[in-house]
Amino acid sequence: MGEVDGAIRKFLMVAFKKQTYLNILYLLFSFPLGTAYFIFLVTGLSFGFGLLLFWIGIPVLILIFLAWWEIASFERQMAIWFLGVEIPSMYTQSVYDNSILRSDNSILRRLILRVKTPVTWKALLFLLIKFPLGILSLIFMTVLLCLTLAMLFTPLLYILGVSEVCSFLEAVIVSIAGIFMGFLSLHVLNALAGLSGNFAKIMLSNSKKGM
Repeated sequence: MGEVDGAIRKFLMVAFKKQTYLNILYLLFSFPLGTAYFIFLVTGLSFGFGLLLFWIGIPVLILIFLAWWEIASFERQMAIWFLGVEIPSMYTQSVYDNSILRSDNSILRRLILRVKTPVTWKALLFLLIKFPLGILSLIFMTVLLCLTLAMLFTPLLYILGVSEVCSFLEAVIVSIAGIFMGFLSLHVLNALAGLSGNFAKIMLSNSKKGM
């Protein structure tokens, strides 16, 4: 009985944890941010490569190259702040300690440093994948929210004559099941946020432990 009580308590406490709502906020931001990243990167890279013959594309590509690192750094911080995951630095210690690079704070230094770090290219892939992941998060949240609300308000829908249940008692039972569905939805969203955090740790870190 003790294990059962503990499992029930754990199942219900998800609604009273701050981390649950931080996870939901992170998932909410995923769609608009992922869309913005995708449009910016695809447009910028296409524009830059398209103008390489006229040399204008070179500074455009350099700016895009530097920009996606900063965006990835922001995403790393978001994962740390909202999801509570520990993500090691995006720099490898060997590259960061290079005396030549440390003495030169120019754009050239930043380019060399970031070209040499594998996380630069992993970060680009992360930012592009963020768009479909944002869509997936939005779909999950919308479906779970609509399903939970529809179940909870089944008695009202029955009274209004727009519910398919056969009796008011059945509507009440469905409404009670909706409470369970609400708690279950929070667990599902927490799991989705956990996967997002692990993905960010793998893609936005140079530590092999993140792999």
